[in-house]
Amino acid sequence: MIYLASALILMWLFVGGYLLFMLVRQRALEKELRSLEEQLQDRAQAD
Repeated sequence: MIYLASALILMWLFVGGYLLFMLVRQRALEKELRSLEEQLQDRAQAD
């Protein structure tokens, strides 16, 4: 029974870590997208 409990805890830790990683990655991608959009606007204004 203790094996089952430890496996369940490990699974939840893995899932939680994965979700946190994806959240951080999504925020970084949104930031990068915003900076790219600003660069495009600057380039359009320069023309």
